[in-house]
Amino acid sequence: MSGFLFRRLRQTLLLLFLLSLFVFLLFDLIPGDYLTEMEMSPSVSAQRVEQLRAQYGLDKPFLVQYFTWLKAVLGGNLGYSFAQQRPAAALIFERLANTLLLGTAALAMTVLMVFPIGIISALHSGRWPDRLGSAFSMLGLSAPPLLMALFALYFAFASRWFPLGGIGGPRHWILPGLVMALPLASYLIRQLRLEMIDALQQPHVLAAAARGLSSSQIVRHALRSALNPLISMLGLVWGALLGGSVVVEKIFNWPGLGLLLVESILSRDLFVALNAILVSALLVIFSNLLADLLLACNDPRIRYQ
Repeated sequence: MSGFLFRRLRQTLLLLFLLSLFVFLLFDLIPGDYLTEMEMSPSVSAQRVEQLRAQYGLDKPFLVQYFTWLKAVLGGNLGYSFAQQRPAAALIFERLANTLLLGTAALAMTVLMVFPIGIISALHSGRWPDRLGSAFSMLGLSAPPLLMALFALYFAFASRWFPLGGIGGPRHWILPGLVMALPLASYLIRQLRLEMIDALQQPHVLAAAARGLSSSQIVRHALRSALNPLISMLGLVWGALLGGSVVVEKIFNWPGLGLLLVESILSRDLFVALNAILVSALLVIFSNLLADLLLACNDPRIRYQ
């Protein structure tokens, strides 16, 4: 297990390094930055702008800038937000906590929908519970997230059961979390149903049924075989939740990392945009690593691949 973990960590670090280099190069190729716009302001002198460029190393060649930035990041310094006049680290991690809260709520809702509906659909394949589950999946997959978010906002306004936006207690994150969870849950329900139908026909499950095991024990046997594909999707699911949170955060005025990323790109706030992208990528990579570890625990054969 330690060798498996070491290989995955090595791959993760290499991927993160290459991604950071690519993102930094992409931002370097974009003409202008926030300081360029500051030069157009009559209240800011050209000497002050040049001083800021020199202070943050923005007047250096690309590779010098990159390795200076990388050294600072490894030391815990994520730079400065020119647009919001505060350290980028404090701003990013403040918004990250909000996005993680919403993402965790959406992931919990996804799990609570996937397992009951997927298992019941598989156990009653071709009958009305299965058709009802298929209709739910089709609805969740076909409705655009923007339309679902607007409908949820209208429902909050009409019912007055939920606030119209902002961050707070459970009543604030139920609707945005549900909007994020529905498309993913709909897809995973279909996957779990197919895997469970196949697992229920496997020889070891049929043998367990022949030995007189209860229905719940048979379902547990089949579920363990059906879990591997779903576990491997964990990292993709988390990445989809983070990516999909941009639209939801904007509509529900949720101060998360996705909304910060959009704002920082539009304002050319280099350090905030760059580090927000890398923090998001780090979360997705970590989720994939966690999925690999869970997969190895569920199926020991994976450890030797």
